[in-house]
Amino acid sequence: MKRKKKEVGGSLDSLLDTITTVVGILIILLIVVQLGADSAVKRIVEEKKEENSKELMELAMKQFDDQERALLEEKKKLQMKMASQNKEQQKLIEEISELEKKLAKEKKDMPPEPPKLQNLRQEKSKLERDQSAVEVKVKKVKGLLAAAPKPSGQTLSKEVSLPDPKPAISGSKPFRFLFREGQVFPIDDNRLIGIMQKELKKAGLTANKAKEHDGKKVVAHFKNTQAGDEFFTLLPRVDANKRIIFDLKRKKGAGESADDLTKPNSKYIAALKSISPQSHYLQFEVYTDSFATYLGAREISGNQNFPAGWKPVYRGGDTDGTLSYWNMYDYGRAELIASRPKPKPTGKPAPPKKPANVLD
Repeated sequence: MKRKKKEVGGSLDSLLDTITTVVGILIILLIVVQLGADSAVKRIVEEKKEENSKELMELAMKQFDDQERALLEEKKKLQMKMASQNKEQQKLIEEISELEKKLAKEKKDMPPEPPKLQNLRQEKSKLERDQSAVEVKVKKVKGLLAAAPKPSGQTLSKEVSLPDPKPAISGSKPFRFLFREGQVFPIDDNRLIGIMQKELKKAGLTANKAKEHDGKKVVAHFKNTQAGDEFFTLLPRVDANKRIIFDLKRKKGAGESADDLTKPNSKYIAALKSISPQSHYLQFEVYTDSFATYLGAREISGNQNFPAGWKPVYRGGDTDGTLSYWNMYDYGRAELIASRPKPKPTGKPAPPKKPANVLD
């Protein structure tokens, strides 16, 4: 009996070892399975994030495209219907153009690969703010369009002839007009020269035997008197060649806008009536901010058969033009010219001088 008990005890020990081994294997399997499940869950979460990122990216790109199309449509409608000189509408067009550029830049800066979810949310929020700003502008433009008068059938554009440069009619004299800051100013050179000469005589500023004047005194006198006509003040200066040049400075409120040109009391029309197409041709000096006014003035003079030409002008400083008077010199002019080396003779007669092309 003792021997049988020992054999049974040994069998139970073996069974216990086997069960322990199986339980250990099961625990290891559970750990491996749990790790695999965690990895799968993480992979699924990442895939979902990527899908959400792609969806947000597609939404952002769609909003970019929708905004661009809305801007282009409203801008085209505005450009077709707006009044030609409506400053408020022009300002809105410029603001819409700036927004177009901003949206295009933001679209260009979008990364090719889907960014992190947080960055996309920030971009989406910014995009929504920009979209709100665009919608406000578009509503304002629509309101202006609704209040604008209906087209009368007349085109707002003006026909501009291509220039055909040619010299003026022999014996005719120029009469100039200056266009700046949307206004036109007649430059009556003959009248201004008469005013200048009268001022010199009144001040006793006569020329010496070499036909030279005291430039310093001339400049000081006109600075004090502010002499000129109703459109310009005469401001002399002495250049490097000792010439006394008279610059022209516009007087405030003296010019006329494009709307004033057709009025019965227009100063521009009065200036045209003081001359004739047979004796004078017109020279238009046009700054870049006054081309529309020039076109209106050119149309009026063309209806009166005045030959004319124009040239673009840019001038810095405080003055606007120069008097056509080039024969007044400062003291020392004769000595300056005598000190310069004379050109060597070529032995060939100088070619005849061709008349300048002043008409178009």
